[in-house]
Amino acid sequence: MEFRKDDFPIALQAYELHENSLDFVAEQVVKTEEEAESFMSRYPDKLIRARDIKSFESEKFDDIEINKTIIPLWAVILGILLVLVIAAVLSGWLQRKLGL
Repeated sequence: MEFRKDDFPIALQAYELHENSLDFVAEQVVKTEEEAESFMSRYPDKLIRARDIKSFESEKFDDIEINKTIIPLWAVILGILLVLVIAAVLSGWLQRKLGL
Protein backbone atom coordinates (compact mmCIF):
# COMPACT_ATOMS: atom_id res chain seq x y z
CA MET A 1 0.00 0.00 0.00
CA GLU A 2 1.45 3.38 -0.95
CA PHE A 3 0.71 6.70 0.68
CA ARG A 4 1.44 10.30 -0.13
CA LYS A 5 2.47 12.80 2.55
CA ASP A 6 -0.79 14.71 2.15
CA ASP A 7 -2.79 11.52 2.85
CA PHE A 8 -1.94 11.62 6.55
CA PRO A 9 -3.38 11.35 9.13
CA ILE A 10 -5.44 8.31 8.17
CA ALA A 11 -7.09 5.46 10.03
CA LEU A 12 -5.92 1.97 9.15
CA GLN A 13 -8.27 -0.90 9.88
CA ALA A 14 -7.43 -4.60 9.95
CA TYR A 15 -10.08 -7.21 9.12
CA GLU A 16 -10.02 -10.98 9.22
CA LEU A 17 -11.51 -12.61 6.14
CA HIS A 18 -13.96 -15.48 6.50
CA GLU A 19 -15.96 -17.28 3.84
CA ASN A 20 -18.83 -14.82 3.84
CA SER A 21 -17.92 -12.14 6.36
CA LEU A 22 -15.30 -9.68 7.54
CA ASP A 23 -14.44 -9.51 11.23
CA PHE A 24 -12.97 -6.28 12.55
CA VAL A 25 -9.62 -6.85 14.31
CA ALA A 26 -7.96 -3.47 14.95
CA GLU A 27 -7.82 0.20 14.03
CA GLN A 28 -5.08 2.77 14.44
CA VAL A 29 -4.73 6.40 13.45
CA VAL A 30 -1.34 6.90 11.80
CA LYS A 31 0.44 10.14 11.03
CA THR A 32 3.50 8.84 9.16
CA GLU A 33 4.33 6.13 6.67
CA GLU A 34 6.52 4.43 9.29
CA GLU A 35 3.53 4.09 11.62
CA ALA A 36 1.48 2.70 8.75
CA GLU A 37 4.16 0.14 7.90
CA SER A 38 4.39 -0.86 11.55
CA PHE A 39 0.61 -1.40 11.73
CA MET A 40 0.57 -3.44 8.53
CA SER A 41 3.47 -5.60 9.71
CA ARG A 42 1.56 -6.47 12.90
CA TYR A 43 -1.34 -7.83 10.83
CA PRO A 44 0.35 -9.42 7.78
CA ASP A 45 -2.40 -11.96 7.00
CA LYS A 46 -5.30 -9.54 7.52
CA LEU A 47 -7.12 -7.33 5.06
CA ILE A 48 -5.99 -3.73 5.64
CA ARG A 49 -8.28 -0.85 4.77
CA ALA A 50 -7.39 2.82 4.94
CA ARG A 51 -10.04 5.40 5.64
CA ASP A 52 -9.75 9.15 5.53
CA ILE A 53 -10.17 10.97 8.80
CA LYS A 54 -12.62 13.81 8.72
CA SER A 55 -11.22 17.21 9.66
CA PHE A 56 -12.92 17.27 13.09
CA GLU A 57 -11.46 13.84 13.92
CA SER A 58 -8.01 14.98 12.84
CA GLU A 59 -8.21 18.05 15.05
CA LYS A 60 -9.27 15.88 17.97
CA PHE A 61 -6.12 13.75 17.67
CA ASP A 62 -3.81 16.72 17.07
CA ASP A 63 -4.90 18.51 20.25
CA ILE A 64 -4.08 15.61 22.57
CA GLU A 65 -1.14 16.44 24.78
CA ILE A 66 0.17 14.20 27.52
CA ASN A 67 1.88 16.10 30.29
CA LYS A 68 3.34 13.73 32.85
CA THR A 69 5.07 16.43 34.90
CA ILE A 70 1.92 17.71 36.59
CA ILE A 71 1.65 16.40 40.15
CA PRO A 72 -1.95 15.64 41.13
CA LEU A 73 -3.51 17.91 43.76
CA TRP A 74 -4.10 15.01 46.14
CA ALA A 75 -0.37 14.19 46.10
CA VAL A 76 0.53 17.78 47.01
CA ILE A 77 -1.96 17.84 49.90
CA LEU A 78 -0.74 14.45 51.14
CA GLY A 79 2.86 15.65 50.98
CA ILE A 80 2.07 18.78 53.00
CA LEU A 81 0.25 16.73 55.65
CA LEU A 82 3.15 14.29 55.84
CA VAL A 83 5.66 17.12 56.32
CA LEU A 84 3.48 18.63 59.08
CA VAL A 85 3.18 15.31 60.93
CA ILE A 86 6.93 14.66 60.71
CA ALA A 87 7.67 18.20 61.97
CA ALA A 88 5.20 17.76 64.85
CA VAL A 89 6.77 14.44 65.89
CA LEU A 90 10.37 15.68 65.63
CA SER A 91 9.69 18.87 67.59
CA GLY A 92 7.86 17.02 70.35
CA TRP A 93 4.72 19.07 69.89
CA LEU A 94 2.61 16.03 68.98
CA GLN A 95 3.84 14.04 71.98
CA ARG A 96 3.00 16.94 74.36
CA LYS A 97 -0.49 17.34 72.89
CA LEU A 98 -1.20 13.59 73.10
CA GLY A 99 0.39 13.27 76.56
CA LEU A 100 2.93 10.67 75.50
